Amino acid sequence: MPLTHAILGFLEYQPMTGYDLKKYFDQSVTHFWSATQSHIYKALENLEKEGLVESEIIPQEGKPNRKQYQITAAGRAELRRWVTTPLPLDIPREAWLIQIFFAHGITNEEIAHLFEKRIEDIRTYLTKCRIAQAHIDENYKQVGIERLRELWQLTLDYGTDYYEHEIEWLEKTLTRVRKLPALELPKGS
Repeated sequence: MPLTHAILGFLEYQPMTGYDLKKYFDQSVTHFWSATQSHIYKALENLEKEGLVESEIIPQEGKPNRKQYQITAAGRAELRRWVTTPLPLDIPREAWLIQIFFAHGITNEEIAHLFEKRIEDIRTYLTKCRIAQAHIDENYKQVGIERLRELWQLTLDYGTDYYEHEIEWLEKTLTRVRKLPALELPKGS
């Protein structure tokens, strides 16, 4: 399961609390994998039951105690097993394409609006990717391991290339959308 393995990967860097993990998710992999605080804590609970992580309570003066997790030898072995195992192809589920597939009952301009809005949303997302670039550079300064920076960069490049290509396709296809045959309802409508 990618969430648990991402947690193991982060804990391989250093021991962290659930709060720290959420921060790392938000600053490093959010452009392709998101996690809620509750999902992280539930996964940590399961990982601890499985012996893949262990926790330690760290007392704090004037604040609640911190529960910090670290990866175990079994956790490292599981992470290694997972990262070396090819995963099956995930076919994306694109709800907006279902809209387009069944858009025969709306006008070309209404369909074009869906395309234009998608382009706008993707451009907003790509702006977030530029922020993720700053986090990669910032995190690299902390760890100083070039190999890690390059692997982080590969994942960001995948996302930006993917969505830049989608914008190209949307803009090219928008011309076709505007020239679709006139609206004609199916028989029996």
